[in-house]
Amino acid sequence: MDAGEEEGEKPANQEPRGTGVNKNVYWVTDNLLEKWIKLPDLAPKDILASRQIKVLLSGDLERPIFTNPFFFGKEKHFLRAQIARIVHSTTLVPKGLYKVNEENKREIEDFVPEEGQEVPVPSFQGLGLPESWVHYLPNILNNGRTSHMDPEGLPDDADPEVEKKKIEA
Repeated sequence: MDAGEEEGEKPANQEPRGTGVNKNVYWVTDNLLEKWIKLPDLAPKDILASRQIKVLLSGDLERPIFTNPFFFGKEKHFLRAQIARIVHSTTLVPKGLYKVNEENKREIEDFVPEEGQEVPVPSFQGLGLPESWVHYLPNILNNGRTSHMDPEGLPDDADPEVEKKKIEA
């Protein structure tokens, strides 16, 4: 969060906690016997800026980051953005254990077998093949979110979902 933002105030385009890049909450510490610190939720600007800079982390979560291009957060925001980028890029699951949601192709739901049907479990040798694995979490889009926002300035009779489909195409 910027220095001017209060803890309860969130940017309008930020994904709510429990969805998208804010699906998980992360806690950090530099000493297992000391208190743990909760990392803040991400705004799209944090993801976008973290893609453009390289920073050596110091362990001081309140340290401002001075880079070019400028990063408008502290080390805790940069760390949280890097964690989200890594998790969304590297979380893999065996192919066939989950299925794509019919309504939203960017969402995955658990595979629920019908009566008498078995859950497809890949063989030991099959797990060694790259085609046996798929990404579980959706990619982070160029807007710093995992989904498109509703377009602004739409007429009252326009459907936001239809307009988002046009953007995605």
